[in-house]
Amino acid sequence: MDVPRALAEAAVKVAQEIRASAILALTETGKNCEVFSKMKLTDQNGRPIKLIVATPNPEAYRRLSMSGNFQCLKLTARPHDRASQAHHAIACGLQEGVIHPGERLVCLTGDGFADMSDSLICTEVNEEFSLVNLLESNPVLSATVELSIELAKGGPDGKPVGTSFVVGDTKAVLRLSRQLMINPFRGYTVNIKDRRQWDLLKKYAFFDGAFIIDDLGAIVAAQRYLNANVPVEVPPGLGTRHLAVAAITAATRAKGVTVSGENGVVRIFEKGKILAKIDPGSRIIESLGSST
Repeated sequence: MDVPRALAEAAVKVAQEIRASAILALTETGKNCEVFSKMKLTDQNGRPIKLIVATPNPEAYRRLSMSGNFQCLKLTARPHDRASQAHHAIACGLQEGVIHPGERLVCLTGDGFADMSDSLICTEVNEEFSLVNLLESNPVLSATVELSIELAKGGPDGKPVGTSFVVGDTKAVLRLSRQLMINPFRGYTVNIKDRRQWDLLKKYAFFDGAFIIDDLGAIVAAQRYLNANVPVEVPPGLGTRHLAVAAITAATRAKGVTVSGENGVVRIFEKGKILAKIDPGSRIIESLGSST
């Protein structure tokens, strides 16, 4: 049995049945996508169904990009499980403008990104993917969230380390905040994107106050008291840390990340609202889009 051909044919049939706008095929070399060149990719009304081929292989991307039969995406990672493969590819597609919110897709994936496709995933691009795109396109925010998840898993006593980070629009943020103690990072070069420096950042996360991070990831300050006087609302049960971060993101163009010292939930803020929350255990991200 020709499994790649059978799955490709199934992908086209499913796309027609659910009125999908595109088929997203993940590949390492492109070999499992060759079968599509011999198929008529149209829906039941004769409208074309886009074929998007995504690969993390630079050589395969160069070669596939020269084909005029489909659009090609260069992926930045090789997620192992199938759902993560699809989510990562969709996020990259959103970033490149190849995929758009509201589109319905049929994703062709495989075990460990092998060229032997073995699964179909049907999905609609919604707010969760837009949020993943935000993280994919902002390596500083992405690193901040990753570090926050580690802090949420607990310090030496096993309890979550409650802290907060403010990313971007540094000049405005500094005007609306003050040092609680001497800034330990003044005169030093520490970048949140450098995982080798995370142990140092974890030590200072135990102190009161927020970390201030510039657009390039440099730690501008720590132990910073945020005092933006802007009316915002946060859900009942959230404390002054969340309120302060919500306010600073309402008063500036910065984004904020908090770690709850109670349950370790990581929250992402923008424009005074909670964009999403992440369970540190499962790493499941829930898009909120409002202060809930």
